[in-house]
Amino acid sequence: MISKQSVIVAKWEFLRFFKWKQQLISYLLMMAVMAAVALWSYFTDESRKVYRIAVPAEFSISNSEQFQFQRPTIDFEAQLAQLQADERWHAVVTVNTTDTAAHKVELHTLAAKKWQQQLETELSNYFRQQYATELQLTPAQLEMLQQPVSVEYTYLDENFKGKDTPEKMIALGVLILLFIGLSTAFGQVLLSITGEKQQRVTEQLYAIVTPQQWMDGKVLGHSLSAMKAMVTSALVMLLVFIVVSVVVRDDGINLSWLNWAVLAWLVPFALLGVLLSACFMGAIAASIDDPNTSGKGAVMMITWLPMLFTYLVIDSPTGSAMTILSWLPLTSFAAMPVKMAMVDLPWWQPALSLLLLVAAVGWMRRVAGRIFLRGMQMYGKEPSWGQIVGWALSNKTD
Repeated sequence: MISKQSVIVAKWEFLRFFKWKQQLISYLLMMAVMAAVALWSYFTDESRKVYRIAVPAEFSISNSEQFQFQRPTIDFEAQLAQLQADERWHAVVTVNTTDTAAHKVELHTLAAKKWQQQLETELSNYFRQQYATELQLTPAQLEMLQQPVSVEYTYLDENFKGKDTPEKMIALGVLILLFIGLSTAFGQVLLSITGEKQQRVTEQLYAIVTPQQWMDGKVLGHSLSAMKAMVTSALVMLLVFIVVSVVVRDDGINLSWLNWAVLAWLVPFALLGVLLSACFMGAIAASIDDPNTSGKGAVMMITWLPMLFTYLVIDSPTGSAMTILSWLPLTSFAAMPVKMAMVDLPWWQPALSLLLLVAAVGWMRRVAGRIFLRGMQMYGKEPSWGQIVGWALSNKTD
């Protein structure tokens, strides 16, 4: 159980890197940006307006919801004069048919507008139909020519959701967020523990809290900071997606692809995974005498391997490699959420994997406490790996 002293240490470590006012302001700014993007897309949505397009009299193009194709009786110069004077037309289309190989279409407008891309598509479809008529192609034949060759996959495993977006994108997003969280924990744990060891602060606190309580508080506090970084990064990723969808692709805001069930499971897996990794990082950091010259800091990066291994087999979510990774407690925090994003699993599988992960966190917590007790009391030289293993296997924690 987490003691009161550990909670106090965790709160101190968390608030040490977390300034709630600045964080609140950043969240409010992101929400304001998202609201501004939504409002901007609404008020600048050119697809909601109907545009009048002047076309030659021989055009048989049909009107659409966005475009009204009108055939004025006045000459071309008068059409341009009206376009420039009072915008009676939004565009004037002319066709040069002197070249028998292809029609040269010219679009006259006051300035470049986004809706002109849709108009170009309408005109392309019209001329495609005209060419088909000249070649005596039926509408069915024309449609067949326009269809690219596609290969459809049929999966016999009904639990497999598919290998394309959005499932795979969700899985990749999970790995990216975990990498961000562990990178945050890596920097904070290394800075906190090695800094206090060099200043000989921790040994003075042993009279107030036990080494295990001090270690528990540090791990919990830095893990909360890592989760905060993951949440912030997720919001930024969501904001980027909204901006690209609304501004670049002009598709509007559509979040139906989000799998809320996977996200609900992701939170406990991510938190336990960060706790497990932070315990390991804390144990290694306690054995470092000088972070500027020690090579043990690189060992802390082992905690990134679960994301790497999972990424290497992400295209085979039902394979034996992904199955092993999703059950192995040292890698399940990365592999199981990714597998859930791509495969429908019975509830007991992630639940059992989560229980195994909880047991692994409890074991690693005790190991980290033993190494922390002795490592923080050793100055001037670093312990050997044999000594570290011996500390981990001992029973002394206070």
